[in-house]
Amino acid sequence: MKTIIFLLFISILLYFIFLEKDIQIENFCLLSGILPLKVYNNLYNPDKFRIEINKIGGVYGLVNIYNPNKIKQYIGSSKDLYQRLMDHLKGRDSNIRLQRNISKYGIDNFQFVIYYWDLDPSVILTDIETEVIKSFSFESLYNFKKEANSSLGYKHTMVAIEKMKLRFKNKSNHPMYGKSILILL
Repeated sequence: MKTIIFLLFISILLYFIFLEKDIQIENFCLLSGILPLKVYNNLYNPDKFRIEINKIGGVYGLVNIYNPNKIKQYIGSSKDLYQRLMDHLKGRDSNIRLQRNISKYGIDNFQFVIYYWDLDPSVILTDIETEVIKSFSFESLYNFKKEANSSLGYKHTMVAIEKMKLRFKNKSNHPMYGKSILILL
């Protein structure tokens, strides 16, 4: 009986902790005038919301909720929100400031927030992303720039490709040489 009461107490406590974090996100977003359409918790198990955001385009935020008085986030956009989330979780093509804070605070202190989503591939998401970025204080962002851009569809010239090959012929010139990669599952 004591065990059941204890487990019930812990579940209620955890509920209020997560509820408080969601309220903090909404208060943080209210200051900017933008409310999220959806907030995803428990990023250590992203498969449970895969169906909802797989192959859906949109503008998202990865929000650090560790310190409710100093919430920070990375804002981005993608044609496939689920794939982009997985890139961030695995440390692929991700913002270095965001990755450092995921390592420092743990993925359980982050939420994936959807600010905009759309199935129309002709929508230019970087324009919407820029507006979302501008809605927040730049000090509250991990982003490096105040305007979004995309390299989608960009192709390097043959000269540039050859220069890259020459530069990395000596492996010690590669920026990831000798470093371990953070992989979160």
